[in-house]
Amino acid sequence: MAKTLRDRYGMVTDTLEIDPAVADAAVNYFGYQPTGQAVVGDARYEIHRLKGPYDLIIHDCFTGGSEPAHLLTVETLRELRLLLKEDGILALNFVAFANDPTGSLASVARTVEQVFAQVSVFINEPGEDFNDFIFLASSSPLDLDSPKLAQDQANWLKKRQFLPDKSRGVILTDNLNPLEHLQTNKSEYYRHVLVGWFGNDLLIR
Repeated sequence: MAKTLRDRYGMVTDTLEIDPAVADAAVNYFGYQPTGQAVVGDARYEIHRLKGPYDLIIHDCFTGGSEPAHLLTVETLRELRLLLKEDGILALNFVAFANDPTGSLASVARTVEQVFAQVSVFINEPGEDFNDFIFLASSSPLDLDSPKLAQDQANWLKKRQFLPDKSRGVILTDNLNPLEHLQTNKSEYYRHVLVGWFGNDLLIR
């Protein structure tokens, strides 16, 4: 994503990556060259090293079955909001079931709405249950008819607007965060998918 933002839009980006091996691989094997800060460490703590203000923060921490729960709390999102410009946008990716019986998607939706006045949710692949859900959150209204958006981009977003059922969700905080438990079904499903793709040897070291 950092490469795309640089190559396609000329944007300078700061990056946060928890795993030093992944950060090294990005440079050594995937042609990534930092244009801003390249911070390695746990984002919950390392965001304090970032200056801001940012036009856009991309929060995409899917780990292959679940997201780190401590990065999806009211407290973390408040810290990220403080790093945004007044009209800046947080783009948060969360993997879940559209018809989510556990309430994980609903909980994330309710939590984001606790922090940001304007929240829109989009589904990556309409019609599929297991999916990526993209939250666009801001303190300012989100205008999908803005002339700043190309028509094909606006159409892509409009076709994928999604309204989560928030009736089962809980607000996730540092003091009450059951997200790891709520993600159990998703983690099991994702591992089942991976085994189907690559075989059982993938899980054996």
